[in-house]
Amino acid sequence: MARPQKQRCICSIPRTSGFSPQGCPASGNVNLTYDEYEVIRLLDYMQMTQKQCAERMQISRPTVTRIYDEARRKMSDMLVNGRALTISGGDVFVCPVLRPECADEENCCHRNKDLLRGMKET
Repeated sequence: MARPQKQRCICSIPRTSGFSPQGCPASGNVNLTYDEYEVIRLLDYMQMTQKQCAERMQISRPTVTRIYDEARRKMSDMLVNGRALTISGGDVFVCPVLRPECADEENCCHRNKDLLRGMKET
């Protein structure tokens, strides 16, 4: 039997909840979970290593690799097949306190209290 999935720590929920194709109607929908979004943000936007990303999210490096592979697969499906993208869900928690490594983090939950409240209400 597989062991239970560990909750993933994210800095905040994204400001945008989705994207849709331009020029034609969407041919379906792809959902990117909050942890997949966070891995993309940390690896590609913040240019962290997988090890740094794993430490920030409090998960293993191989788990980061699996999440990243799935997120890239979903994003390529969205782009190639003209699907709409939504960002929601996943087994995550927003970091409970301001951590030293987040001191200059623009997307920190402690700098975006309105977004944090919105997540708790859902």
